[in-house]
Amino acid sequence: MLSSRYKNLLNQSALYGLSIFLMKGISLVMLPIYTSYLMPSDYGRLEVLVVFSNIVSIVLGFGLVEALYRFVGLANGIEQKQRHAAECLLVAGVIALISYAIFHFYSKALLPFLPGDITENELYLLGVALSFGGLINIPLAWLRITERAGLFFTITMLKVVLQVSLTFYWLINGWGITSILAAGAVSSVIVAIILCIIQLKETRISFSINHLKCIVTYAGPIFIGGAATFTLSGMDRWLLADYFGATQIAAYAIAIKFALVPALLIQPFTLWWFPKRFSVLKEYDGKNINAHFAVVGAIISVLICGVLGLLGPLLIQHLTPVAYHGAIVILPWLLLCTLLKMLSDLLNLGCFVEKSSKVQMNINLVASAVGGLLLILLVPLFSVNGALIALIVAGFTRLVLFYYFSQKKIYLPYKFGYLYPAISAAVVATWFGQVS
Repeated sequence: MLSSRYKNLLNQSALYGLSIFLMKGISLVMLPIYTSYLMPSDYGRLEVLVVFSNIVSIVLGFGLVEALYRFVGLANGIEQKQRHAAECLLVAGVIALISYAIFHFYSKALLPFLPGDITENELYLLGVALSFGGLINIPLAWLRITERAGLFFTITMLKVVLQVSLTFYWLINGWGITSILAAGAVSSVIVAIILCIIQLKETRISFSINHLKCIVTYAGPIFIGGAATFTLSGMDRWLLADYFGATQIAAYAIAIKFALVPALLIQPFTLWWFPKRFSVLKEYDGKNINAHFAVVGAIISVLICGVLGLLGPLLIQHLTPVAYHGAIVILPWLLLCTLLKMLSDLLNLGCFVEKSSKVQMNINLVASAVGGLLLILLVPLFSVNGALIALIVAGFTRLVLFYYFSQKKIYLPYKFGYLYPAISAAVVATWFGQVS
């Protein structure tokens, strides 16, 4: 059974991996161009908008993708699966309409809450892309559940081509960061329309008060807990920009771009595995299979972080101007933060099997409270070092809590024997990356 699953993993992951690299890794691929056309102050402003988009995308996502995985994964029969997918898309559509109206009418009113001298037009363009995010994520999740990696790749390739082409054209015409935001808005609208047409042909629109109530009840706590994780995925840059200015966080922002690469590279595995793990749990020997692939994912995550720790400093030196090279010494600690999050996501199955998602909400709230408090206390005193300490402590807290409560709910027989040599190899590789 495991051999057949590995074959399926390799077949699906090749296309998923390329798709995700193209769609989410475009900012890294375009990094030499961005840093050539944008001054550190402009790049710092762009990073403020990235932080804002992180928290807003969590809010607008409303935990719907996780709800889709859970309800479709445990559904009996294709008709029930299609009904749940249609209901999730309906909720995403309502959220898209409301959020677009807010950005259309109230972008100017939101500006005082953002550091970095953001303009109304920049915030509006970002808001357009964010509003249509749910109408992209739900259909893409449906494609993953139904194992159509080829179509997934085609759609993501279209988005990348549109975004890169428009960004480059408007950059060379002097639009600055507006070119990046406008390209994101246009490509998001086009791709969202295409994806919604594809899904609606299969699932149509389904409306059931009882089903929608179950979805919202399950997704709501995930949304609350996810929103709270802003402290772990953006509050650091927000406070650094507020206390020390947008220019000062440019090198930190570059380090974050590289530190997020492992999360990007592991997604071919997680995109294949996460939608399946609920249904696999119901199979014969489902607990052992889940434990096996969770540990496989953990080993892959550690090794990827080690490779980035080794090669990241060289890439930063060759891809960015000297003004951004301070990112090199920050990178290893941000890679550790990324690894802690990846491990938390892999070892948390037991916290997601119930109809209620309050456990994961409470865990995220606790970890975020720890991180937020430490950021508020340490960033004004120690700048970047204070932010790193806060993020590491919060990430470790989140990992321990997810592992403990997940195992308490459903004990999975993890075998961590091969994980420890992988950790040792990653530490050595990262050390060589710093001294070479």
